[in-house]
Amino acid sequence: MPNRPPSRLFGSSSPDRDPRKGLARWVGDRLAQLSYAVLVEPTWLEVNRLRFALREGTETPFKVVQISDIHYHGRTPLAYMLHCVKSANAENADIIALTGDYIHAGGRHVDKVAEILGNLRAKSGVFAVLGNHDHAIRASWGLKFRRNLNVRVAQALTKQGIRVLHNELVVVEHEGRKFQISGVDDLWSRKCLPEVALAQLDPALPHIMLAHHPLTIHLIEGKRCDLMLSGHTHGGQIHSDRFGSITLSNKMKQYAAGLYTFGNQRLYVNKGVGYGWRIRYNRRPEIAVFEFVGPPAFPANSAQDTPAELPDTPVPT
Repeated sequence: MPNRPPSRLFGSSSPDRDPRKGLARWVGDRLAQLSYAVLVEPTWLEVNRLRFALREGTETPFKVVQISDIHYHGRTPLAYMLHCVKSANAENADIIALTGDYIHAGGRHVDKVAEILGNLRAKSGVFAVLGNHDHAIRASWGLKFRRNLNVRVAQALTKQGIRVLHNELVVVEHEGRKFQISGVDDLWSRKCLPEVALAQLDPALPHIMLAHHPLTIHLIEGKRCDLMLSGHTHGGQIHSDRFGSITLSNKMKQYAAGLYTFGNQRLYVNKGVGYGWRIRYNRRPEIAVFEFVGPPAFPANSAQDTPAELPDTPVPT
């Protein structure tokens, strides 16, 4: 079999071109992609919307906005964070759900990120759970680098009027109907106790659960969960059509981002708005907006994606 011409190897469309020009073009393309992944996409926020049917729904939708994985650190652009808050508030949500990892490493920025999030507004309140970084845990074996960091994060959020759920359930009313909101501590913290959180769960009422780690869904098998809101994965931050989310393990690639169904339970994995390393490729940061409605507008036990509203340009940083 004859060897392929160098022009094919370097991506040139013409076999008689100088291979050095093909190499230069290939290098230029890669540098352009890297620049985009570092300078553009990490702060190019998108808003993703989904609607769900509930058998106990109302004519007026119950709207939930989710923000996850902020990972605030000294290099996080303040203008970008304020844009995220403004975008969430613009939805005029019934509740805002925060699903963990407010800081990236250490406690230097706890008060600052809590102050920023304190500007969030929702009709029935802002609810939060903690993530593994808030517990100062960086790996699944659960080794803590800073004790009591989770207490500091929870106290800072509470001071700003945000309700932090520690393995507990609350009931909010909407248009005369009741919705159950539960939240558990992070799976890696060894304090994740869904059996405690759902001890008073009423299976006759809609239920939304906040849990930072997506695998928490498997700890509530048999319980009513109209939607579990999670994060943790960042969608892998780098996604290839050929190799998928290359930074995630094979197991977590199955929970990388988006909506998943497990029988009558639904799980949404948010790509998050923040980052540790400033790089995202084909995994734009997101705010997720969910509307819960009732029949006859949508078939029972169905979910319908609606087009995301994307900004025309990234937020300047």
